[in-house]
Amino acid sequence: AEWKRVHRGRLWAWVAAWAAATLATGHLLLGQPLFYLALAIALVFLFALVNGISVGVSDSNPISSAFVVAVVLMALLGLADPGVGLMAGAILLVSTSVACDMQQDRSTGWRLGTPRALQFRYQVLGILVGAVLAVVFARLFMAAYPVLLQDQTVMKAGEQPVEWTSAMTYKFVGVLRSLTEDKPHERTAIVLGVALGLAIEVLRKRLRPRSFVVDAILLPSPYAMSLGGFVNLPVALWFGAGGVVASLAESRAKKDSDLPPDMSGTSLAGGGLIAGDALAALAIGLAGLSALVA
Repeated sequence: AEWKRVHRGRLWAWVAAWAAATLATGHLLLGQPLFYLALAIALVFLFALVNGISVGVSDSNPISSAFVVAVVLMALLGLADPGVGLMAGAILLVSTSVACDMQQDRSTGWRLGTPRALQFRYQVLGILVGAVLAVVFARLFMAAYPVLLQDQTVMKAGEQPVEWTSAMTYKFVGVLRSLTEDKPHERTAIVLGVALGLAIEVLRKRLRPRSFVVDAILLPSPYAMSLGGFVNLPVALWFGAGGVVASLAESRAKKDSDLPPDMSGTSLAGGGLIAGDALAALAIGLAGLSALVA
């Protein structure tokens, strides 16, 4: 079909050009070591596959885990500068996130029959605009809400602001601090987490079918366990409540074999909630900034 046509030569040239541009900018302009920049770019190809599979299967992108694993690998190769780790990890973070988003967009384009080349061009434009607006919005929110400037990773649970939490931040700051503050127990925890996650997922694959008690309480997914360990209890309870409501709604809804799972009523409603929350947060940020200016 015409909409499936892709010029692979141009695509590879595009990838090579931007990889070279990233290396040149990071090394010549920002003074970052070439080796770790190249390693981060190489790891993008690996984690784009791993995280892409995760997004396709569960609609969740474990991008923070990819960042942590990448920095740990760099540390094993001699990295000791958290600034370099942050810069190299950011390359992996952004590239893998964009790759997974493009994968999802391609799925949407497949359903609509959108020409892939045209869709890719609009995706590139979106990335360029997003790169600029990300800085603008970050400064906007930090100006309107100074609490975002606080280091929550050194606060006790009771001191942390409930409205502003980020599990991803804990992972990033923790792994970067480990480069300068040698904490063997953190490496032990990472190894233990990898081993437990692998063992639990293998058991979950072998135990089929699973009851609700086994699936949700006795042997929950490693991703669900990690989420509960990083975010505060009120946030985790909201996640759990949403899952319960969605499960009850799907159990009562009529099954449509022609409808993909990610196009179900609960999935679309969840997407609407996320979009509405993002718009509300943006409106609140603008209101807070307006109050500061006034």
